[in-house]
Amino acid sequence: MKLIDLHVHSNKSDGTLTPSEVAKLAHSAGLSAIALTDHDTVAGVAECMEAGQALGIEVIPGIELSADFHGKEVHILGLNLDLTNPTLHATLKSFVEAREARNKKMLQKLQELGFDITEADLGKPEELSIIARPHFARALMNKGYVKTLDEAFEKYITPGKPAYVKKAAPDYKVCIDLIHAVGGKAILAHPYIYKFTNRNPFPLIEELAYNGLDGVEVIYPKHYDPEVHRLTQYCKGHHLIMTGGSDFHGDNKPDIRIGCGFGRTEVPYTLLEELK
Repeated sequence: MKLIDLHVHSNKSDGTLTPSEVAKLAHSAGLSAIALTDHDTVAGVAECMEAGQALGIEVIPGIELSADFHGKEVHILGLNLDLTNPTLHATLKSFVEAREARNKKMLQKLQELGFDITEADLGKPEELSIIARPHFARALMNKGYVKTLDEAFEKYITPGKPAYVKKAAPDYKVCIDLIHAVGGKAILAHPYIYKFTNRNPFPLIEELAYNGLDGVEVIYPKHYDPEVHRLTQYCKGHHLIMTGGSDFHGDNKPDIRIGCGFGRTEVPYTLLEELK
């Protein structure tokens, strides 16, 4: 069976491998196709597509957008985007500016806590397009303030912790409309990881679908088999596209492997055919 991975990150956002290295790793893992879906940026897609073409692996131009759903943050994947569309780049510029304002506040909070952390510690500007919380966690670890990335998150940069600042995410309808405006399909990422009542994602999916959502990421490493089954039945009954992916981040999520997640996540190529 031909396998794919439609949720992959590079070091252009919060992954640790370059876009070319991601393509090479996907090829070595035997995948037929991947989607590069960095957070709020498409800066690495062209490089990944070029590397993929040389290796004979299909690279789908994608993105993962953070969106506001009635005060809660959800993530919407955009797949099969037209990278030449100027609307995409103009809108993403405003999203990035909001991220940068948040990062400055988080950096200030860490400094007020007594940590000697500067912008330079978050990464080399020429290599980064998006700075996210994993960059802060790695800076804290590199400086010896914590022993692991998880410790940095748990102590300082998750909701309720002293250095956390909530992201100013655009409304989910804005994200869906942007993805459609540039020729893509809007897919709700990992619906079962959000902290909704009784872990029930279907009211969320229903409202997003009413407002244009095209599909759902059904296959995901943290989705249990019964959850995959329920999502599959729902998508079939409501004519929604089904996708799947590992959410690979390299060393920032060391337990997650490209193409198979924790070792059992398999996404068939037929889902990509349906997406197209």
